[in-house]
Amino acid sequence: MKEIRPRISFSKYFLFKFIYMFFACLIFKSYAQLPSSLTKDFLPTLKSGPPSSIYASYDLEIPLKVTLSENLTSKNSTISWILNSKKICTGTSCEILLKEKDYKELTPILFIIATNSYGGTTYSYEFKMHTRQGFESDKWNKEVAYLKRDAIPKSAQNPPNYSSQNAVALFGKGTLIQNDYMLYIGKVSRSFVWKQGYFQTDNLDSLRITDSESGVWFLLPSTRLTLQDQSDDVNARVVELNFGNIRTKASGNLYDTDEKTKDFKNKMIILTDETQLNIPRGGDALITRETDKKGEFFTRVIAIGGAIEILPNLNSVNEQEKEKYKNITLGSGMELIIYGKGKLLPVTSPKRETIDNFLAFTTTADELQARKLSANILNLDEVLEKAAILAENEEYFELLNLLAPYQAEFNKNALLPYYYGFAKKGLFQTYEAKKYFLMSQKLDNNFPLSHWQLGLIYLDEKKYSEALNELLIARKNMKTEEKYIHEYEYYVGVAYYFKNMLQEAKRAFKRAVWDNDLDAALRQSAAEFLKKINIDKPWSLIVPVGIQYDGNILSIAQNQSLPSQYSTKAGWRSVIGGLYNYDTSKESDNAGWFLGGGGKAFYVKNFTSDYTSLDTIILEGSVFETNRNYLEVNGKKEKQGYRLYQTAGTIIVNNAFDTQYLIFGINYKELELNMGIQIDISDRSTLNQKSGLIYNQYYTYSFGNYGVFSWDISLQGQEQIMFNTTSAVGHSLEAIATPSATYALDSKTSFKLSTTFDFLYTFLNPLQSNYKFIPTASANYFFLDWLIGTFNLTYEYDIVFPGPSTVNRPGFALLFTGIF
Repeated sequence: MKEIRPRISFSKYFLFKFIYMFFACLIFKSYAQLPSSLTKDFLPTLKSGPPSSIYASYDLEIPLKVTLSENLTSKNSTISWILNSKKICTGTSCEILLKEKDYKELTPILFIIATNSYGGTTYSYEFKMHTRQGFESDKWNKEVAYLKRDAIPKSAQNPPNYSSQNAVALFGKGTLIQNDYMLYIGKVSRSFVWKQGYFQTDNLDSLRITDSESGVWFLLPSTRLTLQDQSDDVNARVVELNFGNIRTKASGNLYDTDEKTKDFKNKMIILTDETQLNIPRGGDALITRETDKKGEFFTRVIAIGGAIEILPNLNSVNEQEKEKYKNITLGSGMELIIYGKGKLLPVTSPKRETIDNFLAFTTTADELQARKLSANILNLDEVLEKAAILAENEEYFELLNLLAPYQAEFNKNALLPYYYGFAKKGLFQTYEAKKYFLMSQKLDNNFPLSHWQLGLIYLDEKKYSEALNELLIARKNMKTEEKYIHEYEYYVGVAYYFKNMLQEAKRAFKRAVWDNDLDAALRQSAAEFLKKINIDKPWSLIVPVGIQYDGNILSIAQNQSLPSQYSTKAGWRSVIGGLYNYDTSKESDNAGWFLGGGGKAFYVKNFTSDYTSLDTIILEGSVFETNRNYLEVNGKKEKQGYRLYQTAGTIIVNNAFDTQYLIFGINYKELELNMGIQIDISDRSTLNQKSGLIYNQYYTYSFGNYGVFSWDISLQGQEQIMFNTTSAVGHSLEAIATPSATYALDSKTSFKLSTTFDFLYTFLNPLQSNYKFIPTASANYFFLDWLIGTFNLTYEYDIVFPGPSTVNRPGFALLFTGIF
């Protein structure tokens, strides 16, 4: 018994070990880790076999044989011979008999498949048929050695300028079929030669294909991608997407080239039945070809990085329609869908779940780990330089990938959160973008671009007060060479417009329209805004009512300026009036001449009894002709024009006719010129009557916005040549300049500070001159959309020569103006 027990124990030990290993293999098979020495040759291969084209004759046996490669996995494989999908032999040799009656309408195709537990490698062969007479199979079909890739000369492995191609399965497996063989692709990287053939994945598989010159290609599940032979005159890889989803990441970048890539732009050319896509160096795109609910095929393109050039299939589009499809470029973060016959859907932003789906399939754990390891605080300057270039090229996804590992350092440099927010905004993730722009502001409140981007976001959110504030701060700190400086006038004009600050909006849009460096689309939009501001109903009625102290308003119209000062002392008076205009040019945008006209009436009532004899009525009528034409500026039509007018009026003082005048003038942009005659028809003595010729010129110039103020200057010059010159009446020359600064508190309230400098020379004997200095403060308040309250405070200081005499007096005016 003692001799037997060790044997029984030994037997039980091996029995239990066998059972354990059997179940362990069943349970843990999918998790087993093979030794690294075996992972290089999972799939079996043939060392030698028949030539790729087998010579055959009907009704004669064709003996064929193959030799397996010497690696372990190939020796432990099974060989199957498949003729037109039917297994005919197993093992390393097979005799094939082709009967003519079976292949009259069917071409014979032979597959030799070497399989093991990991999959199989398929070699495909075609037959070249000969007559039976004199045909000897052994002489024609000698065994041909299959060389390993390492034994192939490099010049034969790949076309010039290309070095290596590899394919690996990210999920599941994939297949490459090329002429004489089928390559199954698993977790181990497999080398292949880029030539005609196709990759295909099943509904749970995805592949990563790397090409040392063109870049990386990802095939998602249920995709077929056909490779095309490399053409001598095309530097890019050319493929056709038959169906499914791929992501491409072209090698190189648009701003960093080497000797091989400097002479050509595109790395990849992707064809579908609907379009051709050119992927440039550094380009990153998602491409889908599938059918919609109606069963119609379409190609969807999502540009992740770079500018993707799109050439739709225009075979069924007429010649006139083809013009509008030329040079279609899809920018980063945008999606375009192309149907057959050249039908294009509007460009949109892609759905986030679509992007996430592609990224999940095409980003490996190794890539994620590499990104984390690449974050190094010591190379921040280099990272910021790259970020600036990526931002310039609007490569938003690359920008996110570059900066993501540095998020822990965002609180150390305002540029890091700014560029990250810039990428988020470019991908229409404005809520997250705003968070990073605010972070950048907190680090450096004088950094203009954070304020600029926030201003644009607030415009999109219709928060016009916040947008205006951010844009004004951005402009204050923005350098003149910034590319955004040309866009500033347009966007601040939009903010002014929607805040109902139309005067400021008009000035900004005018500057934008005439800025040749501004994008043509923004210039056109600025012109459209100007139309909304300028073109209104053809008629207008303005009714001012108010009181004054020490003011003499005889005429509010700029085109009528009279020298007579009916009061030289301060006094209280009331003013009421009305101005009516009808302008037919506002009814049309056509070129040509347009008639218009208007009239006005004012009554000035003095409250002080000493001046009741100076109560004044002004009656005036005008006819004007507006000429409008269009000029071609940078391919766009710009509206130009001028106005001619004729004005006649009468001044009545103390219920008696005092003066009549007739004036002819022209108005062009900010410049106005007029001249005419005034006739004194009062009952004053002939020696004191003032009749003569009048010449006026006016010019208004806007300096734009500086800080929170808008700066302007108004200039006026007047000359009078009197018919009758006496000791009381003489020729006169007057110059007036009024600089002003306006501050808009909100859409209803504004404040204005101005100073008037008035120099009057009267050519008498001796020469008389008058110098005036009048600082003025004004407040305007819109308390209804059609009603304005204007409050003015003035202080007048006069010096008269010879004299000497001076006048110092304050002024006050309060007007309520109804606009209808």
